[in-house]
Amino acid sequence: MPSIVLKLDHAPVHRETREVHRGAGPLYRGNGDTDYLCGNCGFVIAAGMAAGQRVTLDRATCAACGATNQFPPELRGG
Repeated sequence: MPSIVLKLDHAPVHRETREVHRGAGPLYRGNGDTDYLCGNCGFVIAAGMAAGQRVTLDRATCAACGATNQFPPELRGG
C-alpha cells in the first residue's frame, strides 16, 4: 500500500504526554490503496484514498501528536 507523508503546517505543541484515544483512527477513509501520513509522527490521517477521491479540509491536526498537516492540492475538494 503506498504511503504519502503530508507536509507540516505547524509543529505539534509539546506536552508532557499526548494520548491517542483507543479507537482513534484516520480522519478520512477511502476505497483505494494510498495512505496519507502525519509529517511529524507517521500516524495515518487519511487511509485508503483512491485516485479521484477528495477530502473536505485543506489541513488536519494529527490525533496522535497534535501537528497540523496540509493535504496536497490534488487531494483537496472543490
